[in-house]
Amino acid sequence: MKRTRRRAIGLSERHSGIGQCLRGPKRDFKLADVWHKVASGVGRTVRRLNEALLGVPVFVKVMGIALGMAVLLGGGMLWQLHRTWHGHLLRELEQQAQRTVIEAARHCAELARAGLDRDIGAELRHRLEESGDLAWLRLEDADGVVLAEARLEAAVGDGAVYREVTAPLGGSPHRLRAGVSSARVDREVGWLTRRLARTTAIIALVGMVAAWWLTRIFAHPIEELVGLARAVQAGHYQSRAPVRARDEVGELAAAFNEMTEALAQKEMARQQLLRRVIDAGEEERRRIARELHDHTGQALTSQIAALSALENRMEDAAVRARLGELRRHTERMLEEVHNLSVALRPSVLDDVGLTAAVRRHCRVFAERAGIEVDCAEMGLEEQRLPGEAELTLYRVVQEALTNAVRHGRATRVRVMLLGTDTGVLACVQDNGCGFDARQWQRRCLAENRLGLLGIEERVTLLGGTFCVESQPGQGTCVLAEVPRPLSP
Repeated sequence: MKRTRRRAIGLSERHSGIGQCLRGPKRDFKLADVWHKVASGVGRTVRRLNEALLGVPVFVKVMGIALGMAVLLGGGMLWQLHRTWHGHLLRELEQQAQRTVIEAARHCAELARAGLDRDIGAELRHRLEESGDLAWLRLEDADGVVLAEARLEAAVGDGAVYREVTAPLGGSPHRLRAGVSSARVDREVGWLTRRLARTTAIIALVGMVAAWWLTRIFAHPIEELVGLARAVQAGHYQSRAPVRARDEVGELAAAFNEMTEALAQKEMARQQLLRRVIDAGEEERRRIARELHDHTGQALTSQIAALSALENRMEDAAVRARLGELRRHTERMLEEVHNLSVALRPSVLDDVGLTAAVRRHCRVFAERAGIEVDCAEMGLEEQRLPGEAELTLYRVVQEALTNAVRHGRATRVRVMLLGTDTGVLACVQDNGCGFDARQWQRRCLAENRLGLLGIEERVTLLGGTFCVESQPGQGTCVLAEVPRPLSP
């Protein structure tokens, strides 16, 4: 029985020890987990605060620093002056009151030795009125019983008493107690504090105005550089920053001008190279179109004539049917070659002009794609644009129609040519599925769709503007405006 109890006790001790061992690391783990969460929360808060401060404009940052420094310095100076001056005046007040009470105690002792106890009250009132810093005077015995007292009418109770001072009555167990009033010191310190506060406020206001002026001088060139950088991003490489000083901001403006000049030269070289590439491509299109029209078209026409003649002389019905099928197939090939030749370089664009070429292309495209294409023009005079401008607008309409069917799955497209005071505007709007037009250039590069990008480059080379407007489910609108040539 005893062995069983001992074993039970041993097992319980072992289990309790194991439990403590298990509970100990678990408690440490919880504390470490809590500490980690607190540290993570503080770190996130600091990062968010830094991000918020970094997002504030430079002007607000500098003005905030100036305002904070003015408030901290002004407040700290006022607090320190108030604390130091107030304490100094209170110590002087206490010393003066102690001297006054000692002097009054000496006179009261002389009156008491002379048996003039009745004059003690008058002496206390005289001392109280002469001092001006005492709220009351009391002559007390050893047990604290008040023998004589003088009190100012303005001092109600002991509320105006800052500190009590005591002086013994020479040769007597009596003592003279006085309540020191800090009203005068408070008034002087308050007056001085208000004067200092007004002076500090004026100085802070002047400092804020000076800080605002200096900040504007410092921040205005930076704002100009930001605006010019955005202009350069938009393609205005002729932008130049004024260099007003020889400081770091002036050096930054000079470096910015050097950068924009280099970019302008590179952009000019790129445009010249791109223009040559486009001209070479169009010339190659013209050559291939001419080859298709002159050689391949004539060869197919001769083949159709030979098949027709052979079909008329053939008596066998089966052979005649076969020859007719070959002739019709060749005629379709000739039509396809003719359409391909027109798509490569429409001769009607050179002969008649932009409007007729666009109308013909819309009609042929509608027949081939099986969709509805509405074409209209407005404000176009008989004066024609330069050939390069007309060809660019024709390519805009051509590419927009192809994208409307291939990518937008449109069933109806509206083409508008509008003459404006500054140029000619081509607008192609469809009812397709649409897409998110934000950052459409980046999406075209990512998906290797360079048709619209090439059209935009061609329009930009002519000094025009190009825009794509679209939203998912609301169709797409392609806008391109080419400027008119300046009249001589």
